Order: sequence, then C-alpha cells, then structure tokens
Amino acid sequence: MKAVIIDDEYWTRDSIKRLADWERFGIERIEEAEEGLSGLRLIGELRPEIVITDMKMRGMDGAELLRRLSEDHPFVRKIVISGFDDFAYTKQAILSKVDEYIMKPVQKDELNRALEKAVAELRAARGLHAALPLDRDVMSVVTGLKEQIARAFQELRIEAVRERFEALAAALRAQNLLAPGFSHSLYRHFMLLLDELSAKADIEPALPETAATFFVTDATPTDEWVGMLSFSYAAALERATQWRRSRNRIDIERIREYIDRAYAEPITLESLAGRHFVSREHLARTFKQETGTTVMDYVIARRIEEALRLLRRSGASIKGAAEAVGYTDLTYFHRIFKKVTGMTPAQARESEAGEE
Repeated sequence: MKAVIIDDEYWTRDSIKRLADWERFGIERIEEAEEGLSGLRLIGELRPEIVITDMKMRGMDGAELLRRLSEDHPFVRKIVISGFDDFAYTKQAILSKVDEYIMKPVQKDELNRALEKAVAELRAARGLHAALPLDRDVMSVVTGLKEQIARAFQELRIEAVRERFEALAAALRAQNLLAPGFSHSLYRHFMLLLDELSAKADIEPALPETAATFFVTDATPTDEWVGMLSFSYAAALERATQWRRSRNRIDIERIREYIDRAYAEPITLESLAGRHFVSREHLARTFKQETGTTVMDYVIARRIEEALRLLRRSGASIKGAAEAVGYTDLTYFHRIFKKVTGMTPAQARESEAGEE
C-alpha cells in the first residue's frame, strides 16, 4: 500500500513519518507534499490508498482538497490532521467525508489507531469489491440497503433495521453462487459500520458474546451470518433505548451539546424528540423554557454563527460555507443569513476585509 502526507509544515510531515508504524500496516511507500494542489497531482500519479492532510494550507486548502478527492478518488481513505483553532470547523465540514481526524501535535497512539482503522476498512472494501462477479443490480441493492440500515440505526428504529437485514439476506439468497470470501468480507464491512454508527450515537460498542466470537466462512449459510448482523445491530439499539429511557427528565444541555456538534446534519424537532424519547411538544416547551429560544431557532443560530466565522476567518466561498453548515439551497441560505445577521453573506465577507 501507499500513503501521501500533505502539510505545509515540514516538522508535522516529519513527525507523521517517524511516528507511524508503516510496516505493521503493510504501507510500503510514503510520499509527501507541501500544499493541496501539488498533493492532488501527486495523488493522481501515485494512486495511494491513504491520504493524510492538514486543513489549513496555502493555495488549495484541506477542505477543497477533500472535496476533490471525494469526486475524483472516492475509494481513498482520508485522515485529517487538525490544529486546535480550526477544529470545530474541520469536524463539521468533513464529518461525512473522512475516516478520522486527529489533533496537532500528532500523538503516536492516535495516529496509529487512525491508520489501523483506515487499513481495516480498506481491506474490508477490497474484499467486498474483489468478490465480484456479483450482479451489478445486486450490488446496487446491497449498497442501498446499507444506507437504509445506517439511517434506521441513527433514528433508533430497531424493527426497520431488522427488516432491512431480512431484505439483504433475500437479495443474497437470490444469487446462485457467492464468490469466495464475499460473505466474510461483507460481514466485516457491516460490523465496521456498526462500530462507526455506535460511536456517533454514543453507544457502548461492546458486541454480544455470540457475535464477538462469530466467524464467517464460505460455508456459513447466508441467513445465519446476516441474522447475526441483525442481532448485533438490534442489541446495540436496545442498549441505547434502555439507557435513554432510564433518564427521568429532558437534559436540555445535552440536547444543546448535540446540536452544537451536529448542526450541519439534517435536524428536525421530530428527529430530536425521537432521539431522546420524548414528545415533540414536551421537548419544544422545555427547550424554550430553559433557553429562551425555540429548538429550530437555536439550530439556525448555530449554523449562521459558524457560516459567519467561515466567511470571515477561513476564506471559505459562500457556497462552501453554506454546505459546511448544512444548507444546499443557496437562495434559502442567503435569506436566512440576512434575516439573522442583517447582512448578506457577501457583505459579511467584505466587512471583515474592510476591518483588516
């Protein structure tokens, strides 16, 4: 395997090269670049499996580099190195696009954990794609069901998760013969997804004992290993459900902390109420009583606050700032931004430039 390190600070690149346990992960070639544009050219020539990049660099910054990587090199695993001052922006801007982000100064254990995760997911993905020839239509079904399972998990809908796994088993049973290694690779792929979803939902990642020792071979019946996946996902969701239902009152501070972390994601009053097992009316009333504002006004305020910071301090484009905080409709973003700040996004950028 190959890796590319992109950072405009020599000592950061040197630290990464010294601290990473490249040989253990099977990474045989490591190249480096000082900024995004030359890094992108190097990636095009080298075709690495892993890219480690800073966010703040001269020329093409990390945000633009990641966008280009997602478009042109979708299977590259991406690790972000973030300085403290830009960490909040980095997290929200790249949450759905990178495998891991770690803070400067780079720590050996954290770096190697990030590499270990990236390599594990690379191997799982390679197994999944190497197992072809699965019919392209079936692969499309598998990918679609994976997205549906992830969404149902995030919404804590246990029955919906079970139904999607039943549909997955049916789609695979319809195949006359699965390629060698496919079942094991797909099982590992979904188990890695469970780890990721559990971490995002603050769920203890411990697997049931039967699942932790379960091993899939080509001879394992499809219904058996897909059933184990369904069982593992349901067990994780049941733990989350029991924990959240055991709380006697709405923890508004916890809800605010969640919004502060996830404001760039789709958030509705209904989704927040479902996440915390309360009625939307009770949540709306309690939130307003304790904060003096409505839930959605708080979400909008956090989004616009961050968009204003991006426009003024990070040099983001108006479109980039809008997308980073969760708005894909630029017309709507302009309207909301002016309503909250009294300025258009362009005026906000100009006012900062004038102050300088």
